[in-house]
Amino acid sequence: MLTLNRHTDDGGWEYREAWFDEEAGEFVVHHGTVGRNGTITAETAGAEQAEGLLESFRAQCAADGFDEPDPAELIRLEVVYPLKGTTPGAAEERNVTQVHTAALTWLAWRGLGALQDPEQTERDGSQAMVMALDTLHRRKATETVAAAVRSTDVQPTRVRVSRRPQG
Repeated sequence: MLTLNRHTDDGGWEYREAWFDEEAGEFVVHHGTVGRNGTITAETAGAEQAEGLLESFRAQCAADGFDEPDPAELIRLEVVYPLKGTTPGAAEERNVTQVHTAALTWLAWRGLGALQDPEQTERDGSQAMVMALDTLHRRKATETVAAAVRSTDVQPTRVRVSRRPQG
């Protein structure tokens, strides 16, 4: 997947993403304003055509002022699900899966970044499942994760979003 962004005149961000969906045999373009649901289009393509389409997409985006975000502009967030013990129980695994699936989908549709897979790690003296995210808009990403969690049957108070330094 290729994701490119540009600043808008009002200080916000726009995004354009493209990828080849091999299973569907489609070249897919997703675009919009960061933090809002985007628009998606797809055209039938073979693997041999996808590379050329991706290069054309990259060239058009460059002409329109889209580029990969400067790493210094990205904000590292973590979606944290604290565990009750040293390893997740079956209910915790189910909850983490629900949170990850919902947050990943909600963030992606709004151009707010790709949520990484959950990893067990130590946080604040105990174990937690942590999902990292690099985003251009901290507030919108945090609000989107909260809304995504509310769409599940996981208690919203069990999940927190925190800012972590990159690197």
